[in-house]
Amino acid sequence: MLVHRLRGGSESGGSTSRKSSIMDRGSPIHVRMMRLPRSLNAATLMCIGAAILALYIAYHQHTLESSVNSHHSDLSAKIDMLQTTVDSHNPGHPHVMDNVKVADASHGQNVFLRNGRAVPTLWLMAKSVHHLNHVITVFERIGYQIIRQAGQFDAIWSYDYPFSSGWKQYILAMKDHQKINHFPGSGYITNKMSLSTSKLTHLPKAYEIPKDVAALKKFAAGNPDKMWVMKSNDHRGIKIKKLADMDLSDAGRLNFVQEFVGNPFLIDGRKFDIGVYVTIASVNPLRVYMYEEEVLLRFCTEPYHPLDVTNVAKYVIGDKYTPTRQIPSLKESIDSRHYSMKQTLSMHLKSKGFDSEKLWAAIRTCIREVVTDKEKDIIHSMASYPNPSIFFEMVRFDFVIDDKMQLWLMEVNMSPNLSSAVHPENAIMYEQVIFNTLALVGVAHHTAGPSSRLTPEEHAMGVRTSDVVVPVDECHTGVCDGCAKDICMLCAGCMSDSQKKIFKAAFLEYSSRRSYRRVYPIPPNESSKSDDKSLSTPNKIMALWYKAKCQHNPAWCV
Repeated sequence: MLVHRLRGGSESGGSTSRKSSIMDRGSPIHVRMMRLPRSLNAATLMCIGAAILALYIAYHQHTLESSVNSHHSDLSAKIDMLQTTVDSHNPGHPHVMDNVKVADASHGQNVFLRNGRAVPTLWLMAKSVHHLNHVITVFERIGYQIIRQAGQFDAIWSYDYPFSSGWKQYILAMKDHQKINHFPGSGYITNKMSLSTSKLTHLPKAYEIPKDVAALKKFAAGNPDKMWVMKSNDHRGIKIKKLADMDLSDAGRLNFVQEFVGNPFLIDGRKFDIGVYVTIASVNPLRVYMYEEEVLLRFCTEPYHPLDVTNVAKYVIGDKYTPTRQIPSLKESIDSRHYSMKQTLSMHLKSKGFDSEKLWAAIRTCIREVVTDKEKDIIHSMASYPNPSIFFEMVRFDFVIDDKMQLWLMEVNMSPNLSSAVHPENAIMYEQVIFNTLALVGVAHHTAGPSSRLTPEEHAMGVRTSDVVVPVDECHTGVCDGCAKDICMLCAGCMSDSQKKIFKAAFLEYSSRRSYRRVYPIPPNESSKSDDKSLSTPNKIMALWYKAKCQHNPAWCV
């Protein structure tokens, strides 16, 4: 048929009445039909026809691609414009944005797009973000878009305590898939006076002023050589004095007075502290983890001896501390052996005849004591919040050790410093701590897109019901037919939806904990003086679950 048309005829054999185009007249290639010599054979005509048809197809394919590319370029330009809108407070981070969103009618909400795909969003609550550069970097690396004001979000990172501000209304409305990096009432742990006056094993004696002045004077009378530190919650103006030299009437400036640890363990003559990162993943039931791979060692800028109480550089560790690699006895371990600060300290203690594992065990015990002591206060503070699963808290416990290897807790820092501006060598460590924390609590999840958009099948990839049901004997011997005992909460038939949710969260923490180690509930492989009868029911059920998981899989025993 094509050969016949190219020769100028019609299907019926009649001649062509007009010259017609096989392409649109607007085409850059315009071919008119013409009569061809009848001497051309059929094969030649077929080749000519095929060539013209190829030109026709190529032209229209080019036109279609141009249209699609033009549309894609417009969309990409809009997305790039959103992603490169720089917040005026943080020009160093091109992905830190004001609250600009893309409408998504299919889900009834506004979302951010990257390459046409919805991305999770972090609401960064901070007056200034220059000290949060590593927080921003880690969130960007795991695919989050950063906003600086209220909007659709998957996580909140707040530098300050957010529950006493105008932000509370947003926190009250948070859903299961959202997270915020503080607990209501976490100040019971991080408030210096609340912590120091708790009368716990590893805390130097402390007295609230003016309430405890009489008790302070009575103790000081029996210990006249003791030195004391005047402290306030803002941690400013620390000075060591004998009690007789203190003005205890200045209650407006003083919050408490604490015993000074006067015989610190020194390395190359320098006093130092040990910063341990701890994440509270849940309070009721209580689940607490310690970052296991690294600690932060900070040394005073001047030698401790001879002690001059007027020179705070000898005994107070500030932001401009001496880093570990500048301590001669530790330099080789850091620079040549590439040890972590924790490994370096452990090896140094071993070289001096001390058992470093006893130190780390004492630190784990202290962390448990502090958090369990404040647990009820935090639970009470959380009472007005309908969804307790949204909270987590990463803090830093700061310890010193004395020359007898006695451990002393100095303070617990809410929103610990994560800026490497003064100490660039800490940059990777800070980012590891942040990333491990986000992985532990499920903010750095393993599926693409916001958590709110995960399907049930995608959730099930991480944990399913059979992962949290433990086949304890009581489940199939009739003991739990009435679900009366705590152990029965481990059986499928007795496990409520809320309990199943708790176990699934614990399972995901275990599978995502990376360099974190659980310190509470106490791992079964650690000896404990804890009495199960003293535990709250939620904590007792949680401990029973971990114990049962350990019995069926030794990997759960640590």
